[in-house]
Amino acid sequence: MNPLLPRSPLETDADLERAREWARTRSAALVDFEENLRLPAVRCTLRVWKDGEELSGLAYVDGYDNLWFDTAPSLALEDDIIAWGETCIRERYAGAGMDATLDCSCLAGDARRIRALLRNGFVEQAARSLHFFRSLGDPIPNCPLPDGFSIRCVQGSGEAPALAALHRAAFGTEHMTVEGRLAIMDAPGYRPELDLVVVAPGGELAAFCICELSEEDPLAGSTDPIGTHPRYRHMGLAKCALSAGLGKLKAAGACTAQLGTSSENIPMQQLARAMGFTCLSEKMWFSKSIPG
Repeated sequence: MNPLLPRSPLETDADLERAREWARTRSAALVDFEENLRLPAVRCTLRVWKDGEELSGLAYVDGYDNLWFDTAPSLALEDDIIAWGETCIRERYAGAGMDATLDCSCLAGDARRIRALLRNGFVEQAARSLHFFRSLGDPIPNCPLPDGFSIRCVQGSGEAPALAALHRAAFGTEHMTVEGRLAIMDAPGYRPELDLVVVAPGGELAAFCICELSEEDPLAGSTDPIGTHPRYRHMGLAKCALSAGLGKLKAAGACTAQLGTSSENIPMQQLARAMGFTCLSEKMWFSKSIPG
């Protein structure tokens, strides 16, 4: 086993750039890194592990209490990183008088990480994250909007409160805040022409699809998340938004598109397959209760 390397916050601009480069070029395990970096409650949890001046590991706990991390393959840092994640949760909920839960995911075939999570007291959950993929060389289904509805790009940060409210309504969650939506819009790879909303006849935002091009591979796009306000469901708006998003990505030069959803979200899986996507991989989720 390798000796434990010390963890530290991002102390210098050089550390920050190394972390960004790691997340951008090496790791699919660090989700929405740039967006999370812009949230103070998440950034304070970001830690790096260094062997001399070389970055050897990186971890943070996002606003949903998910631990994201990656390490150099030759180093056994998982136990220390998991312990750091638990510390973050204890500090986040200190004084709240409640137990909290730390969650972590990994590819279904990642035996090393699965062993690390299990030996640290995590319990496998039933739900999995599914990764869908399609070529943009294949025809994109044409999906006409219902009468009176329209699709447009987001019109700047002034719409962040309405966009955050739409996200909360669509997913039945309180997690998306105005600060969180602004972090998405402030990330380096954000392109407003790929951030789409469906507008109802009266002007209310009814559905959305946030698209982006990969920073490391501009030929690869994504269309995630996609959501519809409960008042406007069963009208095909998500399908229309996804169709428009795929067209925008193709026009921007992308050759492929991907999206993710939960194994419990059957409607989204059906939509993805109807729009030509195929499920390529899945992530397992593990949870651990952290006493308050």
